[in-house]
Amino acid sequence: MKNILNQIAQRQIDSLSIIRNHTCVLIKNYYNYKVHGTGVFIKIGNLHLLVSAAHVFDDFHELFIPINNGETLIKPGGRIIVNNPKSSRDKDELDIGIVILDALTIKDLKKDYNFVNENNLEINHKNNYFRNYIIWGYPSSWSKKSISRNSFHSRPFIHFTKCADVSEYKKFNRYEFLNLIVNYDRQNVLNFKSRNFSFGPDLFGISGCGLWYLNPEDYNKNANPKLVGIMTDWTISNKNNLIATRIDAITEFLRKNEGVNFPESNLFSIK
Repeated sequence: MKNILNQIAQRQIDSLSIIRNHTCVLIKNYYNYKVHGTGVFIKIGNLHLLVSAAHVFDDFHELFIPINNGETLIKPGGRIIVNNPKSSRDKDELDIGIVILDALTIKDLKKDYNFVNENNLEINHKNNYFRNYIIWGYPSSWSKKSISRNSFHSRPFIHFTKCADVSEYKKFNRYEFLNLIVNYDRQNVLNFKSRNFSFGPDLFGISGCGLWYLNPEDYNKNANPKLVGIMTDWTISNKNNLIATRIDAITEFLRKNEGVNFPESNLFSIK
């Protein structure tokens, strides 16, 4: 049993470099370098996508992405698709934004990033109550501009977590078929810089990052982490929970509205 647990832990560590290459920090204000959110790069069919939370993309035309080790900022271009909430963004249970990137942006991004292959998107995901999930995002409190190097640097927030109890969904007016709620144990966050557990950061800035899953029963050591959701909320009433929108919301929208050839979700459909 100990050997199996060590193998699972090692697979989680090995997957971090993959997740990092699919994830970018989104900066608002070119001169002051303010972190506004996180994004994930995905490729489905012929479409190259930048996906984040809709509330991050509400300011899309002010956002930049760092490349070349933070020395260059590029302004992503393409066609943006953002859901409009029924009342306010605070009550938006979907909260998903998609950019279908243009050719020039794709060329620039491929110098530093990789796009998640559609085979590594896991729809119809069943909740798991063990620490088999990984969150990788960029808190604004862990980011800074280097004056001497004239470049931007951001330390990632990496958290291994598990699904919250199903009773939590009703408390936050969320739906298990659309959302995934996971735990945030702020008292015990692994600091990869010091290699110790410590008190975790304020999470402003990680909105739009991925929720990744490693199946412990998949013994293929080369198996990639699966993207199961996009993180959208850190609940005000309970700081111990984080909310994601399932990746099915993105794949279903693209199937119905962009003619993407992708398996249909069994959880819900989008008209």
